Amino acid sequence: MRDTKYAREIATATLDLADGSQARVERIYVKELDQEEIRFSWRKGRTMAQRPLDLPEPELLELIGEGVRKGVFSSEFLSGIQGLSPE
Repeated sequence: MRDTKYAREIATATLDLADGSQARVERIYVKELDQEEIRFSWRKGRTMAQRPLDLPEPELLELIGEGVRKGVFSSEFLSGIQGLSPE
C-alpha cells in the first residue's frame, strides 16, 4: 500500500482498460483532514492521470464490484446504497 505525504492507501481495486490504462477505486486516509475518503482515479503506467475517470456504466459497475470484493467500501456505505431508489 502506498503512503505519501498527502494520504495513506487503505484498500484498492483496479480494472485494466482496453487502452492499457487502469481504472482504480481506493479507500485512502487523508492525513491533513484526518479522515478516510474514496478516490476514483485512472493511471497510465505508474502515473495518475490529471483528468477525471470516465467510464461506461458496465465498466463502472465492474470497478465498483471489485471495490466491494477488495474492501474499499464500508458495510455502512453498502447498506446506504441498498436503501437508495430513483425518484
